[in-house]
Amino acid sequence: MEQNNTITHIEIPAPDLAKAISFYSTVFNWRIEIVTENSYAFFLIGDTNTGGGLNTSLKPAAEKCGPQIVVDVADIGQTLDKINASGGSVTLKKTEIGGGHGFYASFRDPNGNHLQIHSHE
Repeated sequence: MEQNNTITHIEIPAPDLAKAISFYSTVFNWRIEIVTENSYAFFLIGDTNTGGGLNTSLKPAAEKCGPQIVVDVADIGQTLDKINASGGSVTLKKTEIGGGHGFYASFRDPNGNHLQIHSHE
């Protein structure tokens, strides 16, 4: 049966595929499989068997952030430390969302992509 109107996966621009693989496997422990050497890798998120691709043909947004990918994490502070240590940069420190929805922070990966992390604590 064909599935329509669903998000099948996400793709993250990765002009430097090796940096992207190292960053996402270190920071979020994503399982990554190189599909096309030096061009495309597929990642799986946790135990979900879903994920997306790291794609060298896509270019990150220069200054504006466009659509956001938000990754749930257990501890924002520890994750921000890993991001900094792995070649990323924090663009917004841990910030409360309000209304009991937890906290978030924003960062750039080593290829310049804007992403967010979220935690309930």
